[in-house]
Amino acid sequence: MKRKKPKKWLIFSSLAFQIALIMWASIRLGQYLDFALQSSGKLYVLISSTLGLVSIVFMIYKQSKSFWDQS
Repeated sequence: MKRKKPKKWLIFSSLAFQIALIMWASIRLGQYLDFALQSSGKLYVLISSTLGLVSIVFMIYKQSKSFWDQS
């Protein structure tokens, strides 16, 4: 039996929610670390949000690669 391929738009349909969740979680983690470690600035927010952005770019790359491989 042949497996049905998902629609191309469906691959990216939840991408906005994934990006929002990753950024929210990384910023909250940085805020928690700044508070818990009593950082004078927003160093941990900057570090964790940068790591969140890197993970978002990697996630978009992987999803777009699978999108073009299905074509």
